[in-house]
Amino acid sequence: FNIFRIAKNEMEFGVSTTKPEDSDFYINSNFFEEGGQPIGLVVVDGLRHSDRIAGGGYFYVVNGVPHVRVGQCPAMTEFASQSKFWVLNDGVKNQRLLNAESSKVLTERIIIGEDSKGNIMVVGTSDSNSATIEETIDFAIQNGMVEAILLDGGSSVDYKFKDTTSEYIVKSLPSVIKFFRGIVEPPVYICGNYK
Repeated sequence: FNIFRIAKNEMEFGVSTTKPEDSDFYINSNFFEEGGQPIGLVVVDGLRHSDRIAGGGYFYVVNGVPHVRVGQCPAMTEFASQSKFWVLNDGVKNQRLLNAESSKVLTERIIIGEDSKGNIMVVGTSDSNSATIEETIDFAIQNGMVEAILLDGGSSVDYKFKDTTSEYIVKSLPSVIKFFRGIVEPPVYICGNYK
């Protein structure tokens, strides 16, 4: 797994409906329908691009501060991205999700959340490695994550993290292969740039 920890005041976070190539950090977020329509709430610069769905969890930014929360997102946010599935709430695993057959499938996985100090954390499989949802959650818990949502995995995995010493770029499939296989690129990204 790759793991990244970002202090809330270290980066300006946002949500984008296009791949933010020039950001220091980006990660695909919302699950989406076959035609590429995101499932769940998407807010960019205070403007709503899609509506909430019942359940799940949120990444959102209010007054420049990012949050990851299960089941709640303020009505007025600068940026928001909703996941269909939450994985950790105050350190407790989502057993209902873990009991689902799809959670046992080995594929590329990514989750975003917070540690007990409120730092933003990202855990993802690395270099086309595969894991179950529970393996991913267990690794995140071992490294201090207490709140988390599951982001779209499998062929959607696409993330970048750049710091002062290195740059990690992980993509489950190159765009050209996705194009020829008819796989839609992710329609929503969580992103950030160092202040």
